[in-house]
Amino acid sequence: MRRRAFGTTGLQVSELGLGCARIGGIFQRDASAFITLLERARDEGINFFDTADMYSQGESEALLGRAFQRRRDQVIIASKVGYCLPTQRRLIARVKPLVRPLIRLLRIKRENLPAAVRGEVRQNFAPAYIRSAVEASLRRLRSDYLDLLQLHSVPADVVRRGDWLEALEALQRAGKIRFYGISSDTLESASAALEYPKVASLQVQVSLLEQSFAQAIAPRAKQQNVAIIARECLANGLLVKAEGEIDPRQYWSTPERLETGLAALAGYREAARAQNKPLARMALEYASGVDAVAVALIGVRSVEQLDATLRAYRG
Repeated sequence: MRRRAFGTTGLQVSELGLGCARIGGIFQRDASAFITLLERARDEGINFFDTADMYSQGESEALLGRAFQRRRDQVIIASKVGYCLPTQRRLIARVKPLVRPLIRLLRIKRENLPAAVRGEVRQNFAPAYIRSAVEASLRRLRSDYLDLLQLHSVPADVVRRGDWLEALEALQRAGKIRFYGISSDTLESASAALEYPKVASLQVQVSLLEQSFAQAIAPRAKQQNVAIIARECLANGLLVKAEGEIDPRQYWSTPERLETGLAALAGYREAARAQNKPLARMALEYASGVDAVAVALIGVRSVEQLDATLRAYRG
């Protein structure tokens, strides 16, 4: 797999990276299958792995630590902090081996969990919290350092205030993190992040169905040599699954957006057929071809999904 420069960091990253939000979790399979998936991704040339301390209540980081502890220098691990898990989820994380069989036995689905069990997720970007969260991530990852630390879905006003900057620079000086970036959910947050010269990367949505970040942020990021991590490149499955395999109403929240989105999706499907290529390949080519995009993330749960995605991309 081809490698690309990651902004001005000196890192060389695979053009496709693995988004690890789906690694682990009480509704997923046993851990060994995820270890196999992570190792397979690395063997296929993927060296960029994007996770977060909240993914699967920390299990995503822990599985990455298990998979790459003995070849840490062969992978680039990016994680995120800023979300605080409620007590309920922290307790579930401790008893996952006991909970998983019960979940399967009772056939409980994630969407059927009562709100009281899920709890309310809050955000915290205070310097002391950032420092403690990074230390916890490093323990789970079995590593002395993070290649990239990102603030997770940080609001624009928090970015502008800049209270977080001193903590990240102190972690960088201490060798706990090599570089830091911002994961943004809004154009305002991403634009504010570009005001800080030492921000190495932005993580934003980039897909055929979500081009606003590519149009508004990517040109400026390229000019400043800030690396973009493209996420949701397959639009949560809309651009890879066949019609009828996914409910588009989960992606578009209003009737107007649903109508517009379905029309766009139909157009891209027709274009892919006309070019005789999988829509997944067209989608990944678009995302990885956007100015300043250093790595486009794919999110898969199994080796089979990984192989199918890579086959589609490679043609």
